[in-house]
Amino acid sequence: MAGLLLTVTAWAALSFGAVAVPAEEVFGVLARKIGLSLFAEPSSQAEAVVWSIRMPRLLLAFTVGAALALVGGMLQGLLRNKLADPHLLGIGPGAAIGAAIGSAAGGVQGAIAGGVAAGVITAFAVRRLARRASIDPTRIILAGVALGAALSAWVGFVVFGADRAKVPPIEFWLLGSLTGSTWRAFWTVLVFIVIAAIVMLASARFLDVFGLGEADARHLGIDVDLVRTVLLIAAGAAVGATVGAVGVIAFVGLLIPFAVRRFTGPLHRYLLWATLAWGAIFVAAADLLARLALEPIEIPVGLVTAAFGGPVFLWLLTRRQDA
Repeated sequence: MAGLLLTVTAWAALSFGAVAVPAEEVFGVLARKIGLSLFAEPSSQAEAVVWSIRMPRLLLAFTVGAALALVGGMLQGLLRNKLADPHLLGIGPGAAIGAAIGSAAGGVQGAIAGGVAAGVITAFAVRRLARRASIDPTRIILAGVALGAALSAWVGFVVFGADRAKVPPIEFWLLGSLTGSTWRAFWTVLVFIVIAAIVMLASARFLDVFGLGEADARHLGIDVDLVRTVLLIAAGAAVGATVGAVGVIAFVGLLIPFAVRRFTGPLHRYLLWATLAWGAIFVAAADLLARLALEPIEIPVGLVTAAFGGPVFLWLLTRRQDA
């Protein structure tokens, strides 16, 4: 099912937009890039649109969606809190500060590097908040939301105080956009995401044990502090890389694990892989909707994900308060 939806989403993303490209030309472009003379001979315009503009955007959407969903699934296991989301906890806005500063200093690659550094720092700030908020999941989330709001304000200060010719506008950082996707941005982000994903996927057994409680995990011989530190570094780096490239895209890390868990169950060796796949599909589909909904105007992709994730978050929060 996921494979089929991934394929359909990819075809639609490469075909539809301001310039429609017939399916046979889309497949013709892709075939010729791997040395095959199949399907129709694509025009130069079709090749430029499909390969130079839409393909890096699609691959970046897949990568960002997979990373955000995977981080969300991991954080929910690490914090034993199904409301955990990297942006609700403030990691995304924190990464946006470093990314905006990095953008002023070194373009896209500077933004990604700055986002990674700030994302890791903010992840450790969340760790301190979690300790102070005891085990009440609502208090942890509300503390993260407050942190995120404060950090979002500082993003505004950085953006409005920087050179507008070098730093993207405030709506890019806080609402997210894949408009400026390039091959260079994709490959740079991919390096960080692959490393972080390997770390998080390898943590599945530890996360299952964490579900029993920190004390039980220690009794079973797990170095809880080391595992938590490594996973927070991986989460901060993954979120920071995505924010540096496309800005903050919220609620992916909340919505996808919530939906996937109903089918995979709580075991993280299944949950994490499934969230990775469905997160990629979700963000790519949201980006396609953002491009087409009000064409020729393109709305921020973060608005689309928030339209789905916001009501789910409110429902989960209300359900926990009533429990």
